[in-house]
Amino acid sequence: MENTWGTARDEWVGKTTIAEETSLWAIDCLNRNEQAIYEIEQIAKKGPNNELDIKLKELKQLIKTEIIKKENNLDDLSLNTTNSAKLQVSVPSSLNYLMKAWAAAEGRDLSSVALQCLEIGLRLMKSKGSIPSVAIERYNSTCKKRIALAEVNNLWDRYESKNIKAGE
Repeated sequence: MENTWGTARDEWVGKTTIAEETSLWAIDCLNRNEQAIYEIEQIAKKGPNNELDIKLKELKQLIKTEIIKKENNLDDLSLNTTNSAKLQVSVPSSLNYLMKAWAAAEGRDLSSVALQCLEIGLRLMKSKGSIPSVAIERYNSTCKKRIALAEVNNLWDRYESKNIKAGE
């Protein structure tokens, strides 16, 4: 094992393009389990064994849970913290007909056409400055944090596969 967790973590924090405050916020979900990571590193030095497999499986679950908790806490605007939300809108029959014809012409379902219309409309409104800047700032901040969490998850997966070889 040539690389310790502390080294891998510090290298990521130093080289990520994400702001330091955000990267430290994201890496915290792994830092909370740092002692367990170091224990597994010590067990792994002895070579693959049953204890390593069990502890690594437990640690993976803890880390994934921490990442999910952090991601779910990003959406503090509503009680619904899933990755998508159902939105029901009423549209004039002529727009409904247009979207149905569009969906049929492209072999898509109506909801994907409606989503595309919504996305295009929101992007246009954003570019024109029609959406309040505070909403855009919160959106951008949340996007950066989601990217940071994805990078941290990837960092852990790479570190584990490269430096902690379980099940061999």
